[in-house]
Amino acid sequence: MENENCEIFDEDELITLYDDKGNPIKFVEVACVEHEGNFYVLLSPAEEVEGIGEDEVIICKLEEQDDETQLIVPVESEELMNAVFEEYLRTAHEHCDCGCEDCDGECDGECDGDCDCEGDHCDCGCHKE
Repeated sequence: MENENCEIFDEDELITLYDDKGNPIKFVEVACVEHEGNFYVLLSPAEEVEGIGEDEVIICKLEEQDDETQLIVPVESEELMNAVFEEYLRTAHEHCDCGCEDCDGECDGECDGDCDCEGDHCDCGCHKE
């Protein structure tokens, strides 16, 4: 699913990054987000990685090195990470198809707690804070 600033990948596309010691680490591409003219990729570890929870993502900036090569650079600014992640969440919420029964779909995945369902029977996760 996608909007003009974000594409969320449905397929598990694996990429391999290397740590500072040259060890390969496999990640799943979760989404690509455009923010302020730059592109960022959200990556989830495909295997256990020290310091990264299984439900966490890392956010990296895509930088063009030349016509054929993209460099993936981890984002270190917490403010930038939050802005990119918020754009990702907006896209996920816009495309929520949770089928909430109590609100007859009126919350459209953007349930703010005002409808009767409060996201209680939804397993998509987009209603949870």
